[in-house]
Amino acid sequence: DYELFQLKGDIVASSFGHMMAEEKREATSREDMVKASLLMVTNNIGSIAKLCADIEDVKRVLFIGNFLRDNRMSMRMLSSAMDYWSQGQLDALFLEHEGYLAAIGALINLLN
Repeated sequence: DYELFQLKGDIVASSFGHMMAEEKREATSREDMVKASLLMVTNNIGSIAKLCADIEDVKRVLFIGNFLRDNRMSMRMLSSAMDYWSQGQLDALFLEHEGYLAAIGALINLLN
């Protein structure tokens, strides 16, 4: 249970639950909505990555892809999410030049 939020453990909390109320939507800027969406996405990616890291017993998670290219804000949010969900036990890593990493992985897989 989540006593702080007065939620029972079998309740699914929504990141945008308040947006069902028209007065809340009208009081929210587009910029705040975009930032909240980005935070929701990166937190979900972080929590899923943490669960996968636990299953595979790894301590460092490498993130790549166009979503993160030149997107420092998302990298910071994803790092924070990983730190939060893992309680500081996992490291989120980002490559500076990751553009061809998926193609290299596909080539290695093809050669094996």
